Amino acid sequence: MKIIILGAGYVGSELATYLTNAGHAVTLVDLPSPRLEQIASRIDLRVIQGNPSSPVVLRSAGAENAELLVAATADDEANITACSVGAFLFHIPRRIARIRSADYLKEADGLFGPQGIPIDHIISPEHITTDDIMGLINLPGASAAAKFFDGMLTAASAKCRARGALVGKKYAEFESYDGKAALLAVYRDGRQLDQMYAQTVTPGDEVFFCSLTERALSQLAALRPLQSTGSNVTIAGGSHVADALAMRLSERFRVKLIEPDSERSSRIAERLYGTEVEIYNADPTSLDFIQEEQLQRSDIFIAASPSDENNIMSSLLLRRLHRINTLAVIRGDGYFRLAQSSDNEIDTVVSPNEATISALLSTIRQEGVESMRLMRQGKSEALELRLEGSRFSSKVIGRKRDAVPLPSSAALGLVLRGGRILDPKEKDFAFEEGDRVLVYLGDHKQMRQLVSLFRPRAFWIPKW
Repeated sequence: MKIIILGAGYVGSELATYLTNAGHAVTLVDLPSPRLEQIASRIDLRVIQGNPSSPVVLRSAGAENAELLVAATADDEANITACSVGAFLFHIPRRIARIRSADYLKEADGLFGPQGIPIDHIISPEHITTDDIMGLINLPGASAAAKFFDGMLTAASAKCRARGALVGKKYAEFESYDGKAALLAVYRDGRQLDQMYAQTVTPGDEVFFCSLTERALSQLAALRPLQSTGSNVTIAGGSHVADALAMRLSERFRVKLIEPDSERSSRIAERLYGTEVEIYNADPTSLDFIQEEQLQRSDIFIAASPSDENNIMSSLLLRRLHRINTLAVIRGDGYFRLAQSSDNEIDTVVSPNEATISALLSTIRQEGVESMRLMRQGKSEALELRLEGSRFSSKVIGRKRDAVPLPSSAALGLVLRGGRILDPKEKDFAFEEGDRVLVYLGDHKQMRQLVSLFRPRAFWIPKW
């Protein structure tokens, strides 16, 4: 596929890297910058320097032959303009735009689409991150979670803790612990374990698994004691993510939102007027404020300000002083590693960039991939693949699980067939056309090999 990506920020550059490695012809467009030059030197793609929404620049980027335009600059108006130019002037078939402004998002149904501004899909990082955090709050103790098979299946990761039901026992017992589940991968000291079923469940292990969504919390109890979500949530705000979280959580919890900037706290108060959210103009790291407002009674502290440094510091402070469960939103790659290596003093670290790129890739839906989710800072991923073809045209259909030559880092999860969740380890199981398969890939560089395996051979003629 010929793809043009506008914007060489973290999201644009990582998306370009992934799609290039997947075998697509990618052109990356942005204003001249050292970052753009660095990308051009390390990735096999075409780079165009210039105004991303300019017709001249888009034409030089190959817009006349492009099949997909992804407008991912930091400027909403530039993304909207570029998609309009791409549609009306160059007739690019598909257009995706990253939109952050709440004003545009509120009017999205009337503004965008076939009868409005020609944008096929809108990606909102703030809404995606909010959904991500809500999923983790609903699965307390998980460090990552994503839904597949239209929400029927959850793929998650968690760190093992003492007093988990299976700690000290073999991983072979995990899949029969509670309902249908599949063990996908186990990491110990950052290294993926071989022969994981024969290994002992050990505190500190990072475990990736999938299970029925309704049983995911029970399955988590095999690895660590379950946490109560409680009723009190404190959010260190100053971002659209914090505002959206406060509004949604206030329907279930007592929520306090803290913002040190007086002007912004006033704007937040206007936006959240009519909700039950308590808004404070204060510094969340102030010991006096913590004591005065009794933040130590919070069941969870969410650090969602625009500053990674502040999010790390406030999370560490509340965790060390009062043993509060903490969740920090971290955007920078370096800070993300720092937060994850802080001796588990920050319970959960959320990457908006990882969630946004996953949403973009799921929207693109390339080569039989229904949806996907990057994990472990993009080093691995979970993919939902749909089987097409027949026994003659497919390398998978008609075969049993052990007869499918998976890439070395791949692990099969569960399968959706006709509304039922199946385990491919069952004795009489064989893959059929239309199956949707969850696959965990420990090395994302093997994605092209995996997709090629599940794709029908070249002579396959699809049904009409």
